[in-house]
Parts: sequence; C-alpha cells; structure tokens
Amino acid sequence: MFTDDNGVRRETREELTIEQKLDLILEEVKQLKRAFPKDEDGESDFEGHRRAHEQLITAAKAQTKFWEELRLDVIKKGLWGMLIIICGLVITGVGTKLGIK
Repeated sequence: MFTDDNGVRRETREELTIEQKLDLILEEVKQLKRAFPKDEDGESDFEGHRRAHEQLITAAKAQTKFWEELRLDVIKKGLWGMLIIICGLVITGVGTKLGIK
C-alpha cells in the first residue's frame, strides 16, 4: 500500500485482488470502446473503423500515384520543351551561318 499525493491510501497493482484487476481491465476496455464510432445499434463499430482506415490508405496510395505521374509528366514535357528550343536555336544558327533569312 502507498499514500498518493492527496493522502489517500492506495494499493499497488501487485496487491490488487483478481476481481479488482478484472474491474480495472473492464474499465480500460470500456474507455477503449468509447474511442470508436457507434453503429446503428449504438455499439462500437470496429468494422466501420477498419473500413475507414482502409479507405484512407487507398486514398493516400491514389494521391501518391497521382503526384508521381504528374511529376513524370512535367519532366517529360520539360525535356521536350528544352529539346524543341535547342533544335530551334540550332536551326536558327545554321540558317544564320549559311546566310538564309
């Protein structure tokens, strides 16, 4: 036994009876169940919670794929743009060198 900061005598976890330990476990389970949304019956909807996480994961994967494809598309178009500019400069330079206007 020990005395807490308020002067109340308390038992350590090792000193608790089986019934007291079960009561603590059941209270912790109740608190855990309150963290989940409720279904139509008012019960904790564990499956709905799992599905919500699966949807979040799917959306995150789709978003990652979108950004990767967009990045590749921008790189491709940028390279094509640079190639066109370089070809235009080369053609202009050759035309100037040959005296073609």
